[in-house]
Amino acid sequence: MDKTLFRLESDLYENNDIGMYDCGKRIRTENHSYGPEIRNYFLFVLVNEGEADFFHKSGTIHLKAHDLLVMCPGEKIHYIAQTPWSIQWVGLYGQTVQRYMELLSIDGANPIIKVGEYYEMERLLDDLYQQIGEKSEYARCCQIALIYRFFSLLLEDARHKLNVDIAESAKRIIDYNFERKITMQNIAQTLYLSPEYLTRQFSDRYQISPKEYLIEKRIESAKKLLRECTANIMEISNSVGYSDPLYFSRLFKNKTGLSPTEYRRTHVETILHEQYV
Repeated sequence: MDKTLFRLESDLYENNDIGMYDCGKRIRTENHSYGPEIRNYFLFVLVNEGEADFFHKSGTIHLKAHDLLVMCPGEKIHYIAQTPWSIQWVGLYGQTVQRYMELLSIDGANPIIKVGEYYEMERLLDDLYQQIGEKSEYARCCQIALIYRFFSLLLEDARHKLNVDIAESAKRIIDYNFERKITMQNIAQTLYLSPEYLTRQFSDRYQISPKEYLIEKRIESAKKLLRECTANIMEISNSVGYSDPLYFSRLFKNKTGLSPTEYRRTHVETILHEQYV
């Protein structure tokens, strides 16, 4: 009998939304290997301790502590532990589980998750193991609540990782489109976000709001045009995304201390002075 293995199966019951097949843990199992095997449900394996070689269709992947291995239905899984192996796992099924997997972009081609809130995940899976041993409707409700919390942790991790992408994506949109008549609402809709959430994430990353960054890009572009071409103020205003030249002129003076005309004259005078010195 393997004294390092602790496994409990859930009661059999029909639930199209979300359900648990089993859960368990291994504590410092020597010479452990799994598979090759194919499951018909999702199996999530949290590595507590140890290292293993995971033989994936894309090549060998090295598993280590705090990784979460996701075994998807219909995917062949095979790994061999290289050191004493401590893990926790939970097997889940149901339509809601499938939707979470799609939301998290987890599939057979992307089976490893780097867990940010590892210790909370570890405690949660331990609580789930304790609850599955209880045979009551109350315990079953607690199990379902813990499963939803499990996915909540994964989503929080994913959202934290995506925050960088959100800010970078918004910055790129502004960089490539500042001359168009874009607004924060336009940018937020493009990224499927609320303007408030976009502003918060952008400001946290760049220490400036996306609205102020857009204004800065437009003003810098206008300064360059004023220095390097003979276009009039209306043409320059339109070229940097402002249809109202009076509004543009007020904004330009507010940001630079000079009107567009004064800025152009000052710059030309500076160039002429430098040429004759």
